[in-house]
Amino acid sequence: MAEVLGLASSVITVIDLSAKVASWCSEYYANIKNARDDIERLQRETQGLKATLERSLSGVVKDCKKQLDQLETKLEPRTTNKLMSHYGMRALRWPLKSKEVDGIMKKLGNCKHNISFSLQVDQEVQILNIHQKIVLDKLRSANNAEFDSHDEEHNARCYQGTRVELLRQIDTWASNRGSERIFWLNGMAGTGKSTISRTVAQTFANKGDLGASFFFKRGEGDRGHAGMFITTIATQLIQKLPSLAPHV
Repeated sequence: MAEVLGLASSVITVIDLSAKVASWCSEYYANIKNARDDIERLQRETQGLKATLERSLSGVVKDCKKQLDQLETKLEPRTTNKLMSHYGMRALRWPLKSKEVDGIMKKLGNCKHNISFSLQVDQEVQILNIHQKIVLDKLRSANNAEFDSHDEEHNARCYQGTRVELLRQIDTWASNRGSERIFWLNGMAGTGKSTISRTVAQTFANKGDLGASFFFKRGEGDRGHAGMFITTIATQLIQKLPSLAPHV
C-alpha cells in the first residue's frame, strides 16, 4: 500500500510540475513574440504529458520528473529578472534555443510513450491475473503432489556422487529439444525411482527449468490415482506462467 501511495504522490508531483511549466510557457507567450512557435510547441507537449499522467499511474515517473525539474529550472526567471519585473520592467527573455526545444520535446515524448507502454503492460498483467484466478478456481488439484510439498520435501534425494550416469542421461534428455517427449524411468519397487525423480525435480527447480511435478503415493487420497494428474499439472503450470491461463 505504501508503494502505491508513493507512486501516486510521484505522479501528482509530475502533474504539478507540468502545470507549472505550461504556466511559464503561457507567460512567455504573452510577453514574447519572436519565439512563439517554440513556446507553443513546448507548451502543447507539456500539457499532453500532464494529460497522460492524469489518466494513469505509471512506473516511469522518475525520468519524467527529472526532465520537468530541469525544464522548470531553465524557464524560471533569474532573481534579477524577478526584481526588474517587480518594478514594472518587462525583463523576460526566452532562455531556450530552437534545437533545445526539439531535444526537450523528444524527451517529453519519450516519457509519454513509456507511460503509455507501462499502462498497456499493467493492463495485460491484470487481465492475465484475472484469467489465472478464474482458471485456478475451476481446476481441481491434488494436495501435496509437488516434489517440494509439505509431505514430500523431507523425502530422500540421491546422495552426492551416486546415480551420476543416470542423472546425466536425464539431464541430456531434458536439455535436447529433439529428445523423445517422455523419459520412462522404470524398475522394481524400492529401487530408487522416487528418489531419483525428486533429485531431478530439485535440480531443474534450482535452475528455474521445472514446469510441474506430481508424485503418486499409494493410498494417499487424490495422490493414489491419476484422476487429478492433468488438472494438478495444469494448476502448477499456470501458477508459474500466468500467460498460459487463457489457453487452459
